[in-house]
This record gives sequence, C-alpha cells and structure tokens, in this order.
Amino acid sequence: MTNIRMRGTILAVLLGTSLFSYAQEKQDTTDLGAVVVTGTRFVTPIEKSGKVIYKLTADDIRKTPGATVADLLNQLPGINIDGAFGTPGTNLDYNLRGGRNRHTLILVDGLPINDPSSIANDYDLRLLNSASVEYIEVLKGGASTLYGTGAAAGVINIKLKEGTSSKPEVTLTQTIGSFETGNTNLDLNGRSDKLSYLAGAAFSTSEGFSAAEDTDPTQTFGDDGFERYSGRTKLTYDLSENFKLGTNLSYDRVRSDYDGGAFFDADNRFSITQVSYGLHPQYNYEGGRAQLKLNFNRVKREFISAFPSSALGKNFQADLTNEFFFNDKVKAIAGIQYQQFQFQNGAEEPDATNFDPYVNLSADLTEAFTLNAGVRLNNHSEYGNNFVYSLNPSYLFELGQNDKLKLFGSYSTAFVAPSLFQLFASGFGNANLEAEETQSIEFGASLYLGEDLTLNVEYFDRTEENAIDFVSVFDNMGNFIGGGYQNITGEREINGIETDLDWNVTEALNLQVHYASYQFGDETQFYRIPDLKYGLNVGYSFTQNTNLRLKYTHFGERNAAIFSAPFIVALDSYNLVDISLSHALNDGRVVLSGAVNNLFDEDFVGVYGFATRPANVTFGVSLKL
Repeated sequence: MTNIRMRGTILAVLLGTSLFSYAQEKQDTTDLGAVVVTGTRFVTPIEKSGKVIYKLTADDIRKTPGATVADLLNQLPGINIDGAFGTPGTNLDYNLRGGRNRHTLILVDGLPINDPSSIANDYDLRLLNSASVEYIEVLKGGASTLYGTGAAAGVINIKLKEGTSSKPEVTLTQTIGSFETGNTNLDLNGRSDKLSYLAGAAFSTSEGFSAAEDTDPTQTFGDDGFERYSGRTKLTYDLSENFKLGTNLSYDRVRSDYDGGAFFDADNRFSITQVSYGLHPQYNYEGGRAQLKLNFNRVKREFISAFPSSALGKNFQADLTNEFFFNDKVKAIAGIQYQQFQFQNGAEEPDATNFDPYVNLSADLTEAFTLNAGVRLNNHSEYGNNFVYSLNPSYLFELGQNDKLKLFGSYSTAFVAPSLFQLFASGFGNANLEAEETQSIEFGASLYLGEDLTLNVEYFDRTEENAIDFVSVFDNMGNFIGGGYQNITGEREINGIETDLDWNVTEALNLQVHYASYQFGDETQFYRIPDLKYGLNVGYSFTQNTNLRLKYTHFGERNAAIFSAPFIVALDSYNLVDISLSHALNDGRVVLSGAVNNLFDEDFVGVYGFATRPANVTFGVSLKL
C-alpha cells in the first residue's frame, strides 16, 4: 500500500506540473512509421518492403497507459499473446500464424536475446517494461536467413530507447490503476560532444488477483502479486567521423506469486533475474558499413513451491556483419553469427553452439520491381548442418500522383534448433533431436492511397516438419507415467488469410480494421490458438493534442488440452472493448492519459482454469524535463 501512496504522490506532482504547462500547449507530432528495418535489416520505405510489417511507435505506447508489451502486441492484426489477460505474472504464449514461442523470435535492439534457462529457449516478455520501449516492429513469416533459429513464424523486434536529445533530458512516466497496480519509469538521455547516453530505471508492482479461477464457494483464493525492477544504460562514443563504439548494460528482475494449477490455489512464488551486457563497434566506409554486436545474457529462474527448482541459463553471441551499398538501388549484407548456449540445472551444465554464415540481398531491379533474397548455413554442435533460404519479390504500381499498389510474394525455409532442456533434461531430454524445419509461402497486395489509407491483404501457408514435442505416456487408467521429447513424424500445416485497413477518414478521425482467419491441418496440433481474430480501432482527435481511442477485439474459439488427463476442453470466443484518452501539453512534453480496459466487464476464459482481468482502469502521466 505504501508503494501505491508514493505513486499517488508522484502522480499528483506530475498533474500539477502538467496544468502549469497548459498555457504553453503546442501541436503534437505523430510518427507515421513510414520506414521499417526488420524485413531486410536496412532502413526501408514501407512501400518497398516485400513484407507486411506492423509497427507500434513511441506515440502509440505513450497513449496506452499501463499497457504491458504483451498488451500492446495483442492489439495487432493476427497476433495472439495467450496469458496477457491474467495476473501480471502469468506465463505468456506468443502465437503468430499458429506458431508457438519457439517459432517466434524476440529481438531486443536487433539481437535475439534467447534464454537457455527456459524449455523453449525463448525470451520472456515479462522482463520488459513497456515504458523503456521506443518502438516495436512485427514481421510475419519465416526469417531464419536473416535472424537464425526461432524465426519460423515471425519476428518481434523491440527497439529500446537510446540517447537522442542534443542536451540532457529527463523523462518520468507514472501510471497507477486497478489491483493496486503501478509503474514508475525514469530515463535520462542526451548527448555531450561525442558521447550519447541513456540511463533508466523502472519499478512495477501489483497486488493482482488470484491466478487460478476460484470456483469453490467454501474458500477465497489469495491474490497473486507481481514486482519488477529494471535498470539499463546505453553509451555510444564517436571515436572518429567513421568509427563509433556502443555499450549496453541492463538488469531486470521479476518476482511473482503463482497458484498450483487450474482451479487450484497455492502459495507459490517464482523469480526471474536477468543480466545483459554488450559491446557494439561500428565502422562506416565509402560504400559500406561493418559492425560487430557482442552480447552476453545470464538468466536465473527460481521456483518456491511444494516442488522447488532453479535453473541458470547463459547465452553469448557475436554477430559480425558487413553491409555493402553498391549504389542507391542495390544493397547486401554478409554476416557470421555465433551463439553459445549453456544450461545449468543441478550438477549438469550442458551447452550447445550455432555458427551461421549468411548473406542477404536487397535490389531495386527496376523502379517498380524489388527483390529480397537470402541464404544461411546453420552449423549446430549437436545435429550438424541446416541450410535455409528465402526469395521475396515485390512489384509497385503507380496508380496516381500519390497512390500505389504493391504486389508481393515470398517463399522461405526456416529452422528451430532444439533447446538445451529438450536435448539434455534429466529423464526427458533427447540428445538425438533434429532441428524443426518449416516452409512458408505467402502472397498478397498492399494499397496505398497517399498517406490517408493503407490496405493489406495476405494469404500464407506454412508447413512444419520434424516438430519437437513432449510425448506423454499414460497407463490404462489414464494416469501420466512418463514421456520425453521427440521429433514427430509427418507434417503440421496451417494456412490463413490476414487483412487490415488503416484509414485517416478526416484529419481528426482514424479507423483501423483487421481480420485474420486460420485453417489448421490438425487442430490437435495447435491447441489454445484462436482460429479467428478481428477488430476495430477508432481514434478521434477532439483537438490537436486530445486523442480518444476505442478498441474492439474479437478472439475466436480455441481448444485446450488438459495435461493431467487426455481430454480436450473447447473454449468459447470472447470480445473485449478498451477505451483510452490522452492529452498532450507543452509541445508534447507532458502527456496525461487514462484508460478503461475490458470496458463491459466481459467474463471470459483466456487460459483454462485460470482467471482473467475484469473491467479495470489506469491513469498515467508522462513528463519530459
């Protein structure tokens, strides 16, 4: 309670400062997100990208008070973050085009920050504070040629803030809301001669509610709280006109209560502690740029329950690239990526490595025709070699002075290396596992009517082979008696259509409509993934600086498999409505915001046997000094 009162005091001070600044109010500017980097690793105009890439800007994040990174991603077309509507410490399952966490690669500042302490070697989004994020790009489809293992269904590229101000600037963001939830973030950034810098710290806390759904009228389940501490620094020094050196250091710690399982209360706790640091030299020369990204990541997980456990994962990686700018039409990137994973669980400390050379070409063959293509040779210390490639042409028709139509298609192969847990876990691991392999084909069209309307329509088909699964063994009575990880024979297939419309109806009114429908070859292989998702987002500016956003999202039906016994539960579809209001003051240096999520208090099931958030409110202030 003391933390909430302190946050209330900070919020009151910021509100007072905001009102004082009202007389200096000026027009706010909006980042239209006209360029993207994730699809080619080059800064590319969106109309020249051969992919549909969704971007959440700093302005989008500021105007959504209290939203976690998972909440932000759930707004986007065809993306489902399972667990995002539970207590803040709930496990998150990211689904892009039917892929699981291991099929979706998380990049932080362009690097895959994998976690060998987890079963799937995936990054845990609960570690990230959304207030430290500058923008998020989401690329759907296979991208292993550019990014390596894990980029089989898509890539989520999260760019953290860095020093950009010409003079020291302090940004303070404070939100408070339901369930005694609060988030405080403080950043200092600037540039002094040749040095740019950023230092930030954040603290989040929530009393939460019961993680497990309480259906027992004879008892009341306890609340499951959450805490997160974050600290980070970024420094870049220009040693010369062409050579600069960057460093980063971050510390994140999450602590959360959790229950014993579906419909089962318990007094359990877990913590995740992450330390990450890196060095990034970059040299620009005439016609190109060479850079090296070195990063070390250490993650420790601890679980306190009737079955306590701990795990320690270490990930070192080096990505050496050379970018060639042959002319203003042809660019290429050649690189070597090295990754070393280590997992410690008890006395065992297994490790594995990836050593991958790769090349990617981006060429405007004519004014209208663009081709992106790439190859990568994966060399893994356990299973050997794996070759992947991609081909992504696009053609841009000029319909008028500012109107364009883009046709695009791609064929790509991708891979997912088995995690150390899947390879070596005592009693469950299988050192003979091969990499999962996927083939993806997609094609579609994007219509651009000036800056007022963008329409994307896309069809995809993805096939998975050598899928890695935990195969359970049950006795004649249906009791679990063992199992282990295996490569499953046969293929898994998913196809679907995704479409979205972004329309500036008037200067004040913006409409965003999205629709995604999926067909599963075998539904039992895609549990907990909605077959349908659609929504409508309405943004309205009452004044130049006062914005209202209304969001409606429909999540389709899913099937859940219950581990404790071999049966399936059908989960109903549900609808969520969120509303938020923001007001910018003093040329955008002060932003006041408020939000009501699950406005109509929808009673729904996100994860079987676990509770979801009822109607809840958040208030926030962001202040730049």
